[in-house]
Amino acid sequence: MVVNSPSVSRHFSDLQESFDTLARYQLKLNPVKCSFGVQAGKFLDFLLTHRGIEANPDKCSAIINMRSPATVKEVQQLTGRMTSLSRFLSKAADKSLPLFQCLRKNDRFAWTDECERAFGELKQALTSPPILTKLQVDSLLLVYLSASDNAVSAVVVQEKGNSQLPIYFVSRVLQGAEVRYQKIEKLALTIVITARKLRHYFQSYETVVRTDYPIR
Repeated sequence: MVVNSPSVSRHFSDLQESFDTLARYQLKLNPVKCSFGVQAGKFLDFLLTHRGIEANPDKCSAIINMRSPATVKEVQQLTGRMTSLSRFLSKAADKSLPLFQCLRKNDRFAWTDECERAFGELKQALTSPPILTKLQVDSLLLVYLSASDNAVSAVVVQEKGNSQLPIYFVSRVLQGAEVRYQKIEKLALTIVITARKLRHYFQSYETVVRTDYPIR
């Protein structure tokens, strides 16, 4: 649970309201695991700072310093680590596709040049992952869609001045019959995937979906 306030004075009243709500439902907090009055801290493996949501540098370093996988198990470990960081990576599914294809093969394990290139690109992306901006009250959310032959992706942004700042990156490898979908069907699937994953955003904010694919 995170209680975020625009000012110190407001923070006290926000905390009191949170404590009252917890008491009403007979919920308790472990003081050892609580931090109060901090400017930044770790939460759910991410860093919450005054700038926004940042990737945990320890998580990034674990992948950057990882040697090339030599077994299926090591590839599974890599993809598992990537899952928690995918929200910071544009088109993560496309970038990771050779790794997933490596896991699907039924024959002997083979770490190909394509896998090595994909691994290198992922490492490079994690050297300076973007900071995900804080959502502002009454913001208009923009969702940009993208679809390739084997994956779909979206980025949710909000406008601030003349800039568009990322809030969340979503992507997924296409499965089974989805690979044979028409482009417009893949984009529609991307909306469904994104809306389900970020349901609380779609229910709380006005959202505009954009794509460069002609609907007519």
